[in-house]
Amino acid sequence: MSFRIVCLIGFIGASLGSIAFADDSTDRAKLAGTWESNGAVKAVWILESQGDGFHITNSQGDKKVVEFVCSLGKECEVKDAGRKVKVTLFFNGPKLVVLETRGDEVVKKRFGAVETGDTLELEVIPVAPDGKTETVHFKRVPNAPAVAAAK
Repeated sequence: MSFRIVCLIGFIGASLGSIAFADDSTDRAKLAGTWESNGAVKAVWILESQGDGFHITNSQGDKKVVEFVCSLGKECEVKDAGRKVKVTLFFNGPKLVVLETRGDEVVKKRFGAVETGDTLELEVIPVAPDGKTETVHFKRVPNAPAVAAAK
């Protein structure tokens, strides 16, 4: 194979990788905002990008269940419903993954915005012990100031 062909293949690969990353960053930006469920008990998730991490808040009804800031790829100790939990955040493509460890229990939560950006899909996947995956949908709260809603 000639040097030009190798360079061309490398350039095309780098270009496609950049395009894929750009698409992921656009999809990832869709996650930021305030999201609420339509269930019997109103659940609200607030996702805010903060530097190299995320500020995440979850409320159930009038009760704030969890609020934390954690850097991507780092393990953070937080309180979830008053119990100590270790969380690790990372992206799998456009989805934000929150891996929660509480003792021997491990749960993976995947947050992904649908293409239109008005619906958040939350997959709750029990890893240990094994269990049934649950998927919940949330609607974006338009014009909700994330900081005010987090208080």
